[in-house]
Amino acid sequence: MKRFKLHPVIISFLKLIPISLCSIVVIAIFSIIYGLIAHGGFTLRYVFNGNFLAAAIIIVFGIVIMLFPTILTMLRDKLVDSSTYVEKSYDKREDRQGKARIVLWLGIYNMLLTGLIQLLLSVII
Repeated sequence: MKRFKLHPVIISFLKLIPISLCSIVVIAIFSIIYGLIAHGGFTLRYVFNGNFLAAAIIIVFGIVIMLFPTILTMLRDKLVDSSTYVEKSYDKREDRQGKARIVLWLGIYNMLLTGLIQLLLSVII
């Protein structure tokens, strides 16, 4: 029987889920600490707002990385001729866009998982 294998890109996106959950927990801890300082008592008021804000900032940062021009990163490179310049620019653009996609997916996972946790807690509580 043939074993089912996942594509490496899918595996890299699935590896973002634990990272996203850890960042949600860290942001929730900071939000609780902020609530303790701001209100003088324990409050969960800022947990979900903080996580949604952090996810939105991560998504915007991913979009900025995606739209950043490649030419600015290649100014310090020394190239032999124009053909290596074109090849190098394509390679750098693909690498940069791959990193930007990972950052975008991390922000999307943060947003979705925070929303799902909030829905789950609203049903339970």
